Amino acid sequence: MPPHGSGPALAVERQAWQQALAILGCQLAAVGPRRHEDWLVDAAAVLQFRTRDPRGWLPTDHTRWLERTRHSPYYPFDRLEPHHLDHHLELLTHEAAVELTALRWTATPYGGAEPPGASDPVRRRRLWSAARTLLARFGPEAEYATNAEDLSGGTDPHWYRDGFSLSCFAGVDAQRDGLIGDFGILAVSETEVGAFWNFFVD
Repeated sequence: MPPHGSGPALAVERQAWQQALAILGCQLAAVGPRRHEDWLVDAAAVLQFRTRDPRGWLPTDHTRWLERTRHSPYYPFDRLEPHHLDHHLELLTHEAAVELTALRWTATPYGGAEPPGASDPVRRRRLWSAARTLLARFGPEAEYATNAEDLSGGTDPHWYRDGFSLSCFAGVDAQRDGLIGDFGILAVSETEVGAFWNFFVD
């Protein structure tokens, strides 16, 4: 894992990571420290927005939602506890995580139809490169999980054609606001936990 200090090389790494985040169009991103052997505890803290990016790389607009109030402090989620995550996440290989990270921004549960732009080779290469850059931060030994289920296609580039389901984390208030579904990735290293999420709007 690269050091968390400063210097020209790390400045370039930070810039590349932020550019990857922008290319992927991530609506919500949060990163926090890993402090527990059971990383679900730290993942819950990240998804409750109780942490800060240990490296300071994350732009603040990715966690600032105007709808978040003292009555709905975890918006667009409900309070996600470790036991809930344990029952509603599926583990992924690195390659599957890269693929889901690259494709989920255009993939929706179309029931077999190809998402818009998914067949554009230039766009696909750009998304794949950005996904690899985003996840490289978490190192070669990282673990990955998603709230997408029934991913029978595995690392097949056309996994979404076989259909998939979502164990949605969007809270009641968010659903009332038209966020009818959500699709996310958790990336976990020995020192950090990252959550990268997008939402389907009615």
